[in-house]
Amino acid sequence: MQSVLITGADRGLGLSLCKEYLNRGWEVFAGKYMEDYDFLENLRHENLHVLRLDMGNAKSIDAAAEKITALDMLISNASLMGKVNCSFEEPMDLEAVWRAYNVNAVGPLTLVQKLVPKMRGMRRICFVSSEVACISLMKNRYNDTFPYPMSKAAMNMAVRILHNDMYEKGYTFRLFHPGWMKFREKDGTLAEEGKYDPDDIGKIAAAYFENPLRDENRLVMVDYDGYEWPW
Repeated sequence: MQSVLITGADRGLGLSLCKEYLNRGWEVFAGKYMEDYDFLENLRHENLHVLRLDMGNAKSIDAAAEKITALDMLISNASLMGKVNCSFEEPMDLEAVWRAYNVNAVGPLTLVQKLVPKMRGMRRICFVSSEVACISLMKNRYNDTFPYPMSKAAMNMAVRILHNDMYEKGYTFRLFHPGWMKFREKDGTLAEEGKYDPDDIGKIAAAYFENPLRDENRLVMVDYDGYEWPW
């Protein structure tokens, strides 16, 4: 049985990916951060293992990694997007900025470092990115803030460096932009704001992450429609 670790699996795309891979017959390790969401526990699947995982905390990453003995695929999905005061007119919330950087960029890199020795078979490492990480496209956007775009751009660079070093050693990579998904409320309903159902994007992402590419040596960022993005 193939196994996958999915971070940020409490809700949204992470939860949808868990459901998708369980349906595909995988063993799923699900990284859970938010105590007040019980969607994962309600799945009640014998091949699902819920792990406490704070991607901004190195000790939490260590503890989760220790519970995994072997892994075919790693999906770094967790991210911190919250609105942060980051204008030049007022003092910046620098603590929140560093938190975003740790969760979105440093945490995924730390997790890869911990789990690479345990990877087998497929040895695929996947990252969920965003259009806001594309430097050439960040023009005249309303109400831009620094933490999320900067940290996601840093994550993309980390993936580039990982690919440079690890592709020749048999590892393959995926970089995925999921689009503007609807937020799932605690009662399970989807918010009106947003464009896509996370379950629909989860099916697309799971197939993209799992299926082989003709040109694995090229590192590209692909969206839900299969288009490549400049990044």
